[in-house]
Amino acid sequence: MAKSVYSIVLDDAVAAALDQWAGRQGCSRSAAINRLLAHQLGLDTPQQQMRQILAAIQQQTALQLLSASDAQMQLRSALRYKYNPTVRYQIELGTVAGCLGVLRVSLRTRNAALLDGLDSFYRLWGALEQRDLPHPETLRYQLQDGRFARVLRSAPPGCDADRLGRLLAGYVELFDRCLNLFFQFWEDTGAALGIVEHTYREGLTTDIAKL
Repeated sequence: MAKSVYSIVLDDAVAAALDQWAGRQGCSRSAAINRLLAHQLGLDTPQQQMRQILAAIQQQTALQLLSASDAQMQLRSALRYKYNPTVRYQIELGTVAGCLGVLRVSLRTRNAALLDGLDSFYRLWGALEQRDLPHPETLRYQLQDGRFARVLRSAPPGCDADRLGRLLAGYVELFDRCLNLFFQFWEDTGAALGIVEHTYREGLTTDIAKL
C-alpha cells in the first residue's frame, strides 16, 4: 500500500488523546492516525493484513509455535536425526521490497556431518524449485552455516489473508516433511533423493508454487 505525506490540523485535546493511544499501541502518531482511519473506513492496513496472515498460519500448521509478533512468526519442529535437534522456521513478512517476505530455517549444531547433510538438502530443495516453479529466475536463496533463507515472492492473485496463511503453512510443512524424509533415508543417497522428490512434487500445489 503506497504512502504519501499529508498535512492535517488537529485540536490540541485530540492530538493529546491520539498520542496517548499511540503510546499504548507502541506506534507513532502518523501510524495511529493511519490505523484509526483505516478501521473507521473499513480498510485493512498492511500491518493488519500481516497479522491476519500470521494468525491463519497459526491456525493451520501442526508445527509448534515459538513466538509471534505483528510481522513475523517462529515455529519449530524436531528433526528425526539421532538426538532430534530442533529446527526453527521464521516467517518474516514485509521485509523485502516488492516481495511477500522471507522464510528462514535454522538449526543450532556443530555436528559437521549434520551440517553437511543440511547443506545437501538445502541445495536439493533449491534445485527442485528451480526445476518445477514458474519464473525460477526470480527465486532468491541464502545458505550459510546450516542456515537457509528463501525469499517469498508474492501472493497468488486474488488470495486473501486467510488463504495466503494456509498456503504459507503448507509450504513450510512441505519443507519440513521433505527435510525429515531426507535425513530418515540419508544413508541411502538414491533413496533419499527419490523419496524427497516424490514427496515434494506430490505436495506442491499450483498456488504454493507461486510463493
